[in-house]
Amino acid sequence: MIDLTSSISQIEGLLVQNTDASLTYAALECRLAIERICFERLRIAHDYISHDDLKKWQPRDIVNILIQEVDDKTAETFTLSISKEPVPENCALPTLEDYQAMEFLPIGTQIGFNPNRLGRLWNALANLALHITLPTSKDHDVARYGDTEKIRAKVIESLDEIKRIGAGTLMSSGMGEEISFNCFCGAKNKRRHGLLKDGQVISCISPSCDETYGYVASDMSFERRVFEITCRSCGKQRDVPKKMIERLRTDQHIHFDCEGCSEKIYIAWRPMQAQVSKPSV
Repeated sequence: MIDLTSSISQIEGLLVQNTDASLTYAALECRLAIERICFERLRIAHDYISHDDLKKWQPRDIVNILIQEVDDKTAETFTLSISKEPVPENCALPTLEDYQAMEFLPIGTQIGFNPNRLGRLWNALANLALHITLPTSKDHDVARYGDTEKIRAKVIESLDEIKRIGAGTLMSSGMGEEISFNCFCGAKNKRRHGLLKDGQVISCISPSCDETYGYVASDMSFERRVFEITCRSCGKQRDVPKKMIERLRTDQHIHFDCEGCSEKIYIAWRPMQAQVSKPSV
C-alpha cells in the first residue's frame, strides 16, 4: 500500500487557502501524488523489469508497461484473502467447491485505476497551472498564474481520484508462473511466463549491467545478445554486449585490450556510403 495521507492533507489545506499561489501549489502536489501512485507500482515490480526496459518515464506509460510486461493486474482492483484453516496434509487436490466452502480472511485490497485517466489529469494540471501562457502578440499580457477557477476544478477532480486510490490497503507485485535465468553478471532475472513474447529483448535487472537477452518461446530460454569481435592481430574472439554498442553515438567509441595479444581494440559507429553501379545495357 502507499500512504497518501500527508499529500491529501496538504492539498486540502491549499484548497482552503484558495489563493492563486496556493491553488498553483495544490496542482503541483496533485501531480506529485499521481507520480507516487504510479512509481510505487514500479518500485515493487523492479524484481521483474529493468529500468532500461521502461522506454518512457511518464506515469501513465510506466504503468502501461508494467501491465504489458510484469503484471496484467497492476492497475486492477482486487482483494487478497487467505483461508482460515490450512488444507489438511495428504488430502486430494481441493476442488472449486472445496475452496468455495472454506472460510477466508481478507489480507488487503488493491485499488485499481485507469492509467490513461491519471495521465490526462497529470498533463491537465501542468497545462492549467504550471506553465505561463505564451503571448501571441505584443498586446497579450503575460499573467503570473493560470485561470483560478479551472485550476481549482482540476485539483478537486484529481484529489477525488487520489483519495479513492489512497484508500487501498495492498499493492501486489503480481501472480502467475515465473521463469528465471542467471545473467552473465550473476544477477538472477525473473519474468512472468504468460507475458513474455517470442523475440522480446529484456535487460538485466542489475543497474550496472549492460547485458540484454532475447526470449526464445520454443524452449523458454533466454539468449545472450552480443557482437562477436575478432582481433585482427591474433584472431582471439571476444563477446561484447550489444547494448554497449547500440547506445553509442557516432562521435563515441569503446575500447578494450585483446586477451590474446593485448592489442587495443576500438569499436565505433562510422557513417558509410555505398554506390551501386548500374548494369550496362
